[in-house]
Amino acid sequence: MWPKLTLALQTDAQSGTTVNIKGLPHDSVVIRAEDFEDPLTVFKGSKGERKRADFVIVCNDTKKWIICIEIHDSDHKGRSEIIEQLKGALCFVNYCKCIGKEFWLEKGFLDDYEYRFVCMANINVKKRRTRSYSPHIQSRGKLHDTPDAFLKFSESLNLHFSNLLHEVS
Repeated sequence: MWPKLTLALQTDAQSGTTVNIKGLPHDSVVIRAEDFEDPLTVFKGSKGERKRADFVIVCNDTKKWIICIEIHDSDHKGRSEIIEQLKGALCFVNYCKCIGKEFWLEKGFLDDYEYRFVCMANINVKKRRTRSYSPHIQSRGKLHDTPDAFLKFSESLNLHFSNLLHEVS
C-alpha cells in the first residue's frame, strides 16, 4: 500500500501563501480550477457564473470524493461570493463529467463520487498571530455536500484530508 501524501496548495504566487493537506490518498488528482479560461464571451458574469473556486481534488480513498476548495487570505469575502466560486467549481466538474461521457465514452464518468465544499479563510502568513490557537471552523454539525452548505476553516495552514470530508461536531 502506498503512503498517503501531503499536498501543498499554493494559493497565490504573489502572497506565497500555502495550505498543507496531510493524508491525501496517493491516487488523487488535484486541479487548479481557477486556471481554466474564463468564459468571457459566453456569460456576462452578473450572477457569478464566471467564477470558480481555487482547487478541485478528485480521489478514491475508501470512498470516491470530489472536494471543491476556495482559499483566500482574508475573512473579507462575503458568503455569497464564496458560494458563487464553489458553484463555479461544481460546474467545472460537471463539464469534466460531460467530456468523459461524450468524448471518452465512459458512461458513468465521475457519477458515483461524493462532493464536499470547503472554504479556507484568513490564512495570510503575514497576518498570523504569534501565539498558538485552534482553527476556527464554521458549519459545525452540517454536512458540507452543497456549495451553500460549505465548511469553513479559518486561520489554519495545516489540515488533514479527513477534516475535509466529514461532518464537524
